[in-house]
Amino acid sequence: MDVRTLVGSLSAAMLRRRAAAPPVPVRVIRASLAEVPLRPRPRPPHRPAPPARPASNM
Repeated sequence: MDVRTLVGSLSAAMLRRRAAAPPVPVRVIRASLAEVPLRPRPRPPHRPAPPARPASNM
């Protein structure tokens, strides 16, 4: 079987299956997420950088 005919038949089958299936309710998920207020992420406490250590050969 040629690759082009295989891809064509698979894509046609997927398009037929998608057309027959009921649409996915995307709005329900979006509405439930929209009800939750966005909270800012808590900032971690400020930590100063550790002091520079001298090299072992100094």
